[in-house]
Amino acid sequence: MNFFEGELRKLFGDGKIISTPSFTGLACLGTLDKDLRIRAQFVTTGYADHYDALKLTVLNRTDGPVDTLLLRFRDIWGRKPVPGNPNFPSGVSPHIWTCDGRTEWYAWSPAQADRGQLIQQIQQYLEPFRERTPERGHDGPKLVYICAPLRGDVANNIEFAQQKAQEVFQSGDIPVCPHITLPSNADPACSVQDEAAREMGLRLLESCHQINVYGSTITEGMRAEIRRAQDQGIPIVFGQEPPQRVRPRKQIVRKGGHER
Repeated sequence: MNFFEGELRKLFGDGKIISTPSFTGLACLGTLDKDLRIRAQFVTTGYADHYDALKLTVLNRTDGPVDTLLLRFRDIWGRKPVPGNPNFPSGVSPHIWTCDGRTEWYAWSPAQADRGQLIQQIQQYLEPFRERTPERGHDGPKLVYICAPLRGDVANNIEFAQQKAQEVFQSGDIPVCPHITLPSNADPACSVQDEAAREMGLRLLESCHQINVYGSTITEGMRAEIRRAQDQGIPIVFGQEPPQRVRPRKQIVRKGGHER
């Protein structure tokens, strides 16, 4: 990961502003809706190797660029003071610079609150381009699809998804959790069964009113579910909880000694 990618991940890595973000070089490319994409890229506006702006380009996936905005850091943050440095008595205009093979913020670097200001400007610009999809009509509780990691620590990830499904149930909605039903019926070591399970999960998703995305990492399977939700106009809600090991649920013993 280079310096620019690290900075872009701080802005877009959680998938909240743009879905399914990918990073390469100076740029991040992600999805706004089923037809629109967004490219965010660090650029220079005056001096070579002085990256003082973020260029946002909205693209139609078939027709190309739709609109472009240049967000200059000085317009958002102004000149920033550099306490204790006599070389900058009037502060510094925020920018990233590359010199002698090193890339870093020059004399001043943005804090979380500063990045929050930049994110707010990005969101305000992108909001009009997002597709307005009417909420699916339904009576009673919503069907909420649980989108969470499965591969890797499978047992712990299943427990995590079960916990999230329980939270949805306790909120009054109906959880749809493929982690509970599909792994017990499909052998992940068999590519045919594994692919069939993925497709069944996507079909389940199409019947839901909402998809809740959990975990600190978006896996390939989760990306496919998010894309399907976007194509179907299903609202997407992102959670930030990482898949941590959870306590096993207490067993309820019915009369007669049978566990439930």
